[in-house]
Amino acid sequence: MSVIIDKIKLKMGVSPNDFELWVKEVDYAACQSLHSVRRFVVSKALDVDYDYVEVIDVTSLADFEAEMQTEIFQSLVHRFSQLAEVVETIRSETLLPGYQW
Repeated sequence: MSVIIDKIKLKMGVSPNDFELWVKEVDYAACQSLHSVRRFVVSKALDVDYDYVEVIDVTSLADFEAEMQTEIFQSLVHRFSQLAEVVETIRSETLLPGYQW
């Protein structure tokens, strides 16, 4: 399993409330139709120079990159780019089995 971690900074003038509402009502819902996404969560970052971090567990980086070309994904990118920007992306491979409570 692959994991993508994005550090996100809001654009000037965008309120945290507006961004969080979009994530909860649009982004999370749309990701359910992306077959490569196994888990997706956005968290508010604390004590750092960016505002949020998103963690995306995907079946594979290749599968996810293919879905990035779809109309639904591009519509998410369009709206996201009006609200925020990714300041750093980390791509990783999970060391299985891991732990989950």
